[in-house]
Amino acid sequence: MTISKCALTVVLALTLTTGTAFAEKRKYYKRGKIFQNVAAEHVQPLLANTAWVLTWWTGKNKKRGGYLSVVWYDVDGVEHGCSSSGNSTPTWSATYTGGIVDHQRRNVRYPLLMRVRDGERFHKLLRYNGSTGEMATYLMERPRWAEAHYGHLQARIPAVTWEICPDFPSAESLGAEVNTRQTSRYYNELLKQDSGARILRPQYVNECAHEWYGKNADKNCQVAGGN
Repeated sequence: MTISKCALTVVLALTLTTGTAFAEKRKYYKRGKIFQNVAAEHVQPLLANTAWVLTWWTGKNKKRGGYLSVVWYDVDGVEHGCSSSGNSTPTWSATYTGGIVDHQRRNVRYPLLMRVRDGERFHKLLRYNGSTGEMATYLMERPRWAEAHYGHLQARIPAVTWEICPDFPSAESLGAEVNTRQTSRYYNELLKQDSGARILRPQYVNECAHEWYGKNADKNCQVAGGN
């Protein structure tokens, strides 16, 4: 069987395109190779009065994007969440703050996002981009940090939130506003509808928020800031 040059070109193009679309894999980092770039005391100032519009890593290769989740952060350290992933409890609430973890084996102290939900404490490592408003979190899957959720911070809560989670607190009760254009349950589609008024707070970005000590003290960086 022979294949024409034109047909072969099409096949190659489709192969390359498909390969590129599915090439991206979940990101993992060894402990000590990635750190939160927001200091513990700046976690609440960064997140307060913002909506984190997000999905998780499995949705990156999907045209529509992964299922949508929304978290609204109160100024008082309370967060309200809504997930469209089909969870049995799509609406939830928790408290959030910043904290310091001392990894004595590696001689380093570093900040994390700390959450308490239903009496259970969770730790996440967040990475925030002060130029775009994008934010991703990583969960500990020993001995590595694994990419968990990614999205962006915006000023208004997507309108689809109450369609997904009818018992989500009203925007009025939260002192928030609604983005009426954002009605999709899928992250990429939602961005196409409206990218949202991004929260840009570069003053809280600090790549030197962690501190090495002891035999590793010479690893400490000298210049704070940046993304």
